[in-house]
Amino acid sequence: MSIIPSNLGRVPNMLSSKLMLGSLNRTNQGLLDMQMKLASGKSVLRPSDAPVAASSIAVLDDLIERREQRMRNLTHGETVLNNVDSALGEAGSLVLEAKSIGLGEVGSGSDAATRSTQAVVVDSILEQLIAIGNRQYQDLYLFGGSDTASTPLNKLLSGVQYMGQGEGLLTDIGLSRSVPITVSAEEAFGVMSKRVQGERDLEPVMTGQTRLADLKGARGLGVALGAININVNGTELTVDLTGSHTVQDVIDALQNAIEPIDPDVVVQIDTSGRALSITPGAGMDITITDTPSNAQGGVAADLGIKQVFPGGVSTVGEDLNPKLLPSSSLDDLSGVNVPLGTIRITNGGQTRELDLSGAETVQDVINAVAGLKIGVKVEINKDQDRLNIINTLSGSVMTVEEVNGGDTATQLGIRSMSGTTKLSEFNHGTGVEILTGSVDPQTGDPKPEADLDFRIMLKNGETIDVDLAGASTVQDVLDIINAAADDAGHDVPAEFEAGLAADGNGITLTDNTSPPDAATTVTALNGSFAAEHLGILGTTGTNGGATLTGEDRATVAVESVISHLIMLRDALESNDSNGISIATAKLEDDLDRFTQTRAKVGVRTRQVTDAALREEDLQIQDKSLKSQLQDLDYTEAALRFSVLQQQLQAGLQTASFVSSLSLLDFLR
Repeated sequence: MSIIPSNLGRVPNMLSSKLMLGSLNRTNQGLLDMQMKLASGKSVLRPSDAPVAASSIAVLDDLIERREQRMRNLTHGETVLNNVDSALGEAGSLVLEAKSIGLGEVGSGSDAATRSTQAVVVDSILEQLIAIGNRQYQDLYLFGGSDTASTPLNKLLSGVQYMGQGEGLLTDIGLSRSVPITVSAEEAFGVMSKRVQGERDLEPVMTGQTRLADLKGARGLGVALGAININVNGTELTVDLTGSHTVQDVIDALQNAIEPIDPDVVVQIDTSGRALSITPGAGMDITITDTPSNAQGGVAADLGIKQVFPGGVSTVGEDLNPKLLPSSSLDDLSGVNVPLGTIRITNGGQTRELDLSGAETVQDVINAVAGLKIGVKVEINKDQDRLNIINTLSGSVMTVEEVNGGDTATQLGIRSMSGTTKLSEFNHGTGVEILTGSVDPQTGDPKPEADLDFRIMLKNGETIDVDLAGASTVQDVLDIINAAADDAGHDVPAEFEAGLAADGNGITLTDNTSPPDAATTVTALNGSFAAEHLGILGTTGTNGGATLTGEDRATVAVESVISHLIMLRDALESNDSNGISIATAKLEDDLDRFTQTRAKVGVRTRQVTDAALREEDLQIQDKSLKSQLQDLDYTEAALRFSVLQQQLQAGLQTASFVSSLSLLDFLR
C-alpha cells in the first residue's frame, strides 16, 4: 500500500514533494490497473503481472487453439464419413435392384426382347453407380482413397479405370491411430484385380552403397543402429555403428576395429549378395554380441553377425533381406537376365508387345508398363520382394504373355498363366470342375473310371485318359497329364508332353506320334467340364498337327461391381442365361462388400464422434484451468478498488497537510 511517510515534515520541501508525488502516482497506477482488470475481466493483463501464471496461460492458449482446430477437423471428418455412408447406401440399393433384375431374367420365363429391355435398365444403373463412385463433398472425392483431388473412375477403352490410390485421406483428429475419412473405390467397389501377384521372390542383392534403411534385417525388423561387442581371442572391443548409413560403413567400421588385433581379417559382402561374411586370420576366433545397453535393439542380431566366427574360415552371417525398390537394378535381381526381352500385354481389347531390353531398373519396368495406357500397372508388393501386375480396368480382362519362346514375364514373376496359377482363378474365378469321389450305385464301392475327366486321342489313334483329382494348380494339371501319358506307355517328352505355350498363354499338348498330318483331339468323359474349363476341349492341332494349343482361361479380370454389372448387361443383351446367372451370383458378393465397407465406415464415424466428445470435455477442462489463472475475481477486485480509492483520498489529504507546514510550525 502506498502511504505518505510521517517524517516528511523534517526533510527539504523538494524531497517531500517528490516522495508524495511518487506515492500518489503509485496509487493512481494501481487504480488504473484495477480499472483495466475490471473492464477486461482478466487478472493477468501482461506477463509481468504474474510470470508463472502467464507462462501457463500461454501453454493453455496454444492447447485450446489446437483443440479447436481438431474440433473443426472432427466435425468435417464426421460430415465426410456420413456422406460416404449415404453414398454406399445408395450404391447398395442400385446393386440390389440389378440383382433383382438378374434373378427375374434367369430361366426360360424370359425372352430375348425382355432381356434386351432390362439390359438398358442395368446400363442406367451402371452409369449411376459410376457417378456415385465419383461423388464429391467440398471438392473431396469420397472414393478416391488418399487422392481426393482427381476423378477416381474414368472410362477408358472398353472399361472403367480406377485412378485413385491409398486407403483414405487422413486428418489430425487427435487420436493415437489415424482414421481415414474417405474410402478407396478399391475397398468399396473392388476396382482393381488381386492378380497377378508376383509368383517369385526376386531376392535383390545388396552392394556397399545399399542403405541400411533399405534392409529388412536378419530378424525382419530393419537394422537398428548402436554399439556392438567384439571379442578377438579374448580382447574386448566396442564398435559404435550409430553413424553408419550404408553397408560399406558397417564393413569399414568392423574392419578398422578388428584389423589392429587381427591384420588378416576380411569383412565383406558374401558372394550371395545378401549377407555379411567375416574371415578371421588363422587361429583368431571372433565373437560378436550386442552390448547390454543394446540387447533389446539387437544391432548385431539385425546385421546377422551375432555369432562366433572361427579363425581361418569364411563364415557367412544371416540373410539381411534387401528390399526390392524402384531404384533396384535389374542386374541385382535373382533369376533375372539382363537385357530383358519382350512381353505381350492385352487389356481393354488392346494388345501391346512391350520391349523391355532398355530397362535397367525396376522403375524402368514400372514406367514402361504404365506408358502403354491400357489400364495395367506394375507395383512392388508390400513385402518388397516381388512385383505385382494389376488390372485397373473394370469390365475388361488382362493377360501377360511370353513372346516367341521368351521367358521375360516368367523371370519377373508376372506371367498371368504360369505353373503356379491356381485352378480356382480360371474362368473369372469360377474355377475348373473336376470329377472326384464317384461310387458304384449298385455296390457303393469307389468307381475310379467314373472320375476320368477327359481323353486325349493322339495322331496314331492311341488314347490317354486323364483323372485330374487332387490338382489345384496348372503345374499339377501338367504333371498329371504327363504321368497319365507315361502310364499309357508313351515316352515323355519324346512322343508326347503337356506344357505351357511358348508364345502366348494356354496349355499345349505336343504330339510327336505318326502320321504327322493327323490331328490331336481332346474329348470330355463322364460329363466332366474339366477340359472345357482348361480351354483344351476339341482344340485342333497346329504346326502340322504336332501341337495342340488350348485357350487362355486364366485371364485376369477385375472382380468389381462395375465389371459384374457390365457382365450382366452384356449377358442380357446376348440372351445368355448362363451369363446372367453367373453375373447375378457375383452381385451378391458385391452387396456383401458394400455391407462390410459401410460397417467399417460406421466404426470410423463412431471413433470420430467419440473423439469429438473427448475433445469437448478436455477443452472444457483446459478453459476452466485457464479461467482460474486468468479471470478476475470481481468481489476481490471491487474491494481492492475501494481500498485504493480511500488510499488515494487519504494520500491527497496528507499531502495537502504536509505541504502546508513550514519551519515556524516546528518552532512553536
